Amino acid sequence: MQLQPIIHSVQSALTGQAQLAGGDVAVEEAIEHLVQALGPVLRQAAMELAEQAAVEVRALLPDRVVDLVLVDGDPSLRITERPTTPETNSAEDLDARITLRVTPTLKTLIEDAAETAGASVNGWVLDALAKRARKEPTSQGFRSTHSFDL
Repeated sequence: MQLQPIIHSVQSALTGQAQLAGGDVAVEEAIEHLVQALGPVLRQAAMELAEQAAVEVRALLPDRVVDLVLVDGDPSLRITERPTTPETNSAEDLDARITLRVTPTLKTLIEDAAETAGASVNGWVLDALAKRARKEPTSQGFRSTHSFDL
């Protein structure tokens, strides 16, 4: 999407309002300063709208990767195929079920991690469980995978 024509259109509309000043030079100069100052603000607002569009498209296309990229300074949505992860037995159907009870905090963390990865919650959990199930235990006891300060 090209932002410059839209920004120029808004700036032209504001400049056209200078005619309402009735020839008052101070008002015309104030409008000109306002028009110039609004350029970056309009560009930022357009970028935020593009980001919102990317989030909405991402939600509608869970099987795709949707990125917001800049092309010559203008935002553009790039939609690509989601890379597939090799399954241990791709011929096996997903018929088995496990019901998990988790805290609301953990549920939110899982949902956020899935969204960041661009995956569904079910797909993200399946991937995490498959990775963990394939790991060989290294030792007995508790192991932390997160760092923290004491």
